[in-house]
Amino acid sequence: MDDLICKAFEIGFTNAVCLTGLKLECEERLRAYCNPEGCQNHGNNWVCPPGCGSLSDCSEKANKYDRGILLQSVSKLEGDDPDYKGLNREHNVRLREFLDNHCVGEIDVLALTSGGCVLCEACAYPEPCVKPDIRMNSLSAFGIDVGKLCEMAELEYSFRPDKVYYIALVLIKDEL
Repeated sequence: MDDLICKAFEIGFTNAVCLTGLKLECEERLRAYCNPEGCQNHGNNWVCPPGCGSLSDCSEKANKYDRGILLQSVSKLEGDDPDYKGLNREHNVRLREFLDNHCVGEIDVLALTSGGCVLCEACAYPEPCVKPDIRMNSLSAFGIDVGKLCEMAELEYSFRPDKVYYIALVLIKDEL
């Protein structure tokens, strides 16, 4: 997996850490933030509730994997109105490049990221997903505590006025 870590840095991630022996806890208290009042994506795409399935479904998917690579993009915020959406898109485009170029072949992966999928200009939801094999799932929808993940990886993660931290977790099943 060291090669994948190097590739992640080459693509432009700020940090990349291999995590082994994972047993992810999908927490209802975090999934609760995924609701129509709290998130504009709820009910509007396949990677957020209800399209992504129940928390139990998400937990079952995630816990088929016992290792992964935690990818982090850290951006300095400038001006009075930072482009959070644009910075998140950059992070997820970087993730897509990583997956397309380095996680192909015999490797079984599940990509989880900040903010969810950005592959299509507009999600087809509720019509069938047009890219189901490569969509990027939402860490929040899976109820995964990003702070705990970063703590496990010994990475800084906080909410600050001068920096933003975007996280992706590429879960891997087959030996590399």
